[in-house]
Amino acid sequence: MRGFCGRGLLAAPVGYEVSVLGFVGGLRMRAAYFTRYGGPEILSVGDRPLPRPGPGEVRVRVAAAGVNPVDWKMASGHFRWLIPVRFPAIPGFDVAGVVDAVGKRVTTLREGDRVHARMTTLGACAEYAIIKADVVAPVPPEMPMAEAAALPLAGMTALQALRDRCEMPLANASQRVLVVGASGGVGHLAVQIAKTMGAEVVGVCSARNVEFVTGLGADSVLDYNLPDVYREQRPFDCVLDCVSDNPDAFMPLLTRRGIYAAVLPGPKVMARSLLNILGGRRARPVMLRRSGLDLRLLDDWWQRGLLRVTLDARYPLDDVAAAWQRSMSGRTVGKIVVEVGPSGSLRE
Repeated sequence: MRGFCGRGLLAAPVGYEVSVLGFVGGLRMRAAYFTRYGGPEILSVGDRPLPRPGPGEVRVRVAAAGVNPVDWKMASGHFRWLIPVRFPAIPGFDVAGVVDAVGKRVTTLREGDRVHARMTTLGACAEYAIIKADVVAPVPPEMPMAEAAALPLAGMTALQALRDRCEMPLANASQRVLVVGASGGVGHLAVQIAKTMGAEVVGVCSARNVEFVTGLGADSVLDYNLPDVYREQRPFDCVLDCVSDNPDAFMPLLTRRGIYAAVLPGPKVMARSLLNILGGRRARPVMLRRSGLDLRLLDDWWQRGLLRVTLDARYPLDDVAAAWQRSMSGRTVGKIVVEVGPSGSLRE
């Protein structure tokens, strides 16, 4: 995702307290946090200082936070050379809640607004979070807060992968698309978005999730455990890989000018993308661009019944470690959320 690449080894450490300009007296809030790199065992839940929004920021009373693989990968130190974490850090980027304080120069949001966002810094798994106002979108009145928290990162990743990396129009698309990992967090949204765009969609998942992916609107669904699963498939204009960094396996399935887009790009797709200038089949990494406008588009599709968010599991704030373990299993169907509560409780 953008922000994880291209910042260089000297990038500033990322943590909940990096972007805030101060704290509110001695007031405290409850939050999950970690003080070193590691796995789920590093997480603690306890009191942290209540932050104050700076210019261009709002403070949100968190109702729910989305869980994404990037959360535990950052905490593991996987990205430490690109984007180190400043400790103590509060995990999570996806958030939904109610604005309770507005910083200077914010004119589009008011206290009491229901909002959600993919935050620019860590900090979602807490009773209160600081968010830059320009990445925020209003939560539709009918949308449950848990779904609102689950949508931003995965939904915008799927949208930008298809529209920007696979060069698909928002309507009347003629492409034939293969979605690998079609039952997961990004994948189940990508299937629906591609269909809304007008594409022919083939999903790839395990046998137990075939019915689920079919229900999302996929034209056909393939069980990846079957031998020679792609043998009789016609070429695809786009392969959206939501689970691996494996261009060598999927580039042969493309049309002459087809595009392989990887949601989890690694060395293979980065190296293969350097050959794009030679023409022919192309490989492209998907780098998320935080956008309030893109989130509003996804919300509009949700309101029109063109997009639904499936929740795999819900956990309370005290069980963020269990939520991470569920995400790390790689067997989720849809999204995982941490439900913080209808309101935060402040303590001296």
